[in-house]
Amino acid sequence: MIVTDTASQKISSWNRQTYQRLKLALTLGLRRQLFVAVCDDLSLRNRLAGKLHAELGVTEAKATTDAPDYPKLVSLNLNLREPNPFGQITQWLAQNRQPRTPAPVPGFQILGIERLTRQPPAAQRLFLRRLQAIEHNLSQLESTLLLWLPRPWFYTIQQSVPEFWQWHTGIFEFEGEPTPLPPVGASKPEASPASPPVESSAATFKQDLQTLTQDFAKLRDRSQASQRSSKPSEDQQKKATPANQTGKKSSSEKSFKQALTDLRLGEATQESEDSSLDELINRDRFPLPNPQSDESAQTSPSLPPEAVEAAPPSPADAYLNLGNYYRHLIEQGEANSENLGVAIQAYEQALQWLEDSSQVSDILNDLGNLYWMLSRCPGSNEHQLSYLEKGIQSYLLALTKLTDSEAPQTYAMVQNNLGAAYGDLARYKEPADSLEQSIRAYEEALRHRSADSEPTKYASTQNNLGTAHWNLAQHQSPVLNLRAAIASYAEALIYYDSKSEPMSWAMIQNNLGTAYWNLAQYEQPENWLELATAAYQDALTYRTAEVAPAACAATQNNLGTAYWHLADRFPDDSERRANYLNQCIVAYEKAIALVGQLAQNTPPLNFDVLATHNNLGLAHYQLATEPQFSLNKTTKSAHLEAALKQHIHACQGVAAQSDSYQTTVNYIVKTIRAFYQECGIAGQNIALSKVPGQMLPEILPRL
Repeated sequence: MIVTDTASQKISSWNRQTYQRLKLALTLGLRRQLFVAVCDDLSLRNRLAGKLHAELGVTEAKATTDAPDYPKLVSLNLNLREPNPFGQITQWLAQNRQPRTPAPVPGFQILGIERLTRQPPAAQRLFLRRLQAIEHNLSQLESTLLLWLPRPWFYTIQQSVPEFWQWHTGIFEFEGEPTPLPPVGASKPEASPASPPVESSAATFKQDLQTLTQDFAKLRDRSQASQRSSKPSEDQQKKATPANQTGKKSSSEKSFKQALTDLRLGEATQESEDSSLDELINRDRFPLPNPQSDESAQTSPSLPPEAVEAAPPSPADAYLNLGNYYRHLIEQGEANSENLGVAIQAYEQALQWLEDSSQVSDILNDLGNLYWMLSRCPGSNEHQLSYLEKGIQSYLLALTKLTDSEAPQTYAMVQNNLGAAYGDLARYKEPADSLEQSIRAYEEALRHRSADSEPTKYASTQNNLGTAHWNLAQHQSPVLNLRAAIASYAEALIYYDSKSEPMSWAMIQNNLGTAYWNLAQYEQPENWLELATAAYQDALTYRTAEVAPAACAATQNNLGTAYWHLADRFPDDSERRANYLNQCIVAYEKAIALVGQLAQNTPPLNFDVLATHNNLGLAHYQLATEPQFSLNKTTKSAHLEAALKQHIHACQGVAAQSDSYQTTVNYIVKTIRAFYQECGIAGQNIALSKVPGQMLPEILPRL
């Protein structure tokens, strides 16, 4: 079999050419045009859509009555509650009066269709039904419509909505580009100061709990009877409540108890709502430490037996000791769902008795932390959002028990944790709104967190704020938010000492490099990309293969990506372009080599190694196929063999039906075609001999 067509030379160049064709199609201003743009890379999609609106019109424009012109292109985010693109267009036209002078109706691009994946099936079916009514809506469409789709939705519409598909005008497919890892924000929330361990033998812990549960029942009965007999009159209650008792520190008894009720764990323990903590303990639902363990007896706090013998303990103290005991286990690394569940219930029970105590805000903060940890605990996928929302409720309730002037450090701690929780919430729903809430919380924390007295915490919150801005830039106002992220990271670097805290300093440098890389996609690409490579190299000063191999591999991967994009900025400078591509190859090879050396007990990788294999293959492919490099035949063949090896490795690590597999097969086909172009049929046969036999039936028909 002889290959006769030439492979595309540069992936980024392909995207630029596709973008120019799409832009030209939109500028024609034809009526009733239905275009489909396919892009799986959300960051790339946002950059392309943002560039279209910057060059053609105003995104999400809301023209005033005296607006001189319609924008040429309007961007609309799909309404997930009523996913009807045609209805949204009609609504926009109704809300924005046509200018006095005749002007073409603007084109519309619809974003956010990928978010339907997280919506209920009913919403997804409703969207498809709206598309089925295309023939009716098309008669009313006086402009161009562009739908941005990820490939799964592209295939779904193609197969399930033939009524829409037969009317589409054109398809514009964009291929993914190497992208660095997202910046790292808070890895865990800040805990309240730990209660001092109570000296006692762990061997008596379970017996103490069993005794306490019996005493609690008696104490509750006596307390309730006492409350009924001494209940003040309505007039006395009004007199006892100051008229100005409002604001952050006050909350009515009813509202506070209702808030606590709303925070009850419920499904977290997978027990009925009637199950009590006492019953869970007595049934051995949550395992306790081995009574025979001397080490446990020395290091784990427990309840003092003399307190049980002397008198019934305070329920609040007993529940707090129980919660602190399990919190200690969690902080020692036993952060499983069972320990988290019993700690949460213990603190919730303690809060029922500590309504007016100064400890309440700290307990609520810790309760929020436990829910946050539970939302990230393996095996709790179906309840993750619920746990995270309960954590946020706990932090918000803690803030009602605080005033920033009286407890600025605690107030800043809770706000910082709230910012981290909102950042996590953005992964589940309303990302832009959640990230804006996260930014506000971090900014509020920084108002009460002094760089002089708490430099490490101040720097950590600045890093978290930078990461929140970076994430928000993926959804809206990219340049503004990326510049804010860079400013926060730069501020954090001032207060992290590279000598005493090298890993934290290197993490910020890595984050800064990624923010620079992102900003380069919008403005001054050469300058920002050069800064990105410098930041990554600074991070690698301390993120070494010996000290932090997983972090080193991640930064090397980012560095390779930055060099890849720098090379793409100099298509006419062959020497500089070749230099950047070679540095890209070196960085990717170091990342892959480190991954192969990592032991099983090292931290999990936070980047896609198979994507790195593909990226490395693309860099080799570009060096082999671009004529300006003037390489000899032997060197070209070596680069092509290296490219083919990397793509085959990537292909063997993914499912055969996945989009990643199909993309990688396309790379393999292009590389085999390049073998034929450079070395003829003999080169093609050599390439085919390196392909696994099970892949040949899929590859041969494409040649």
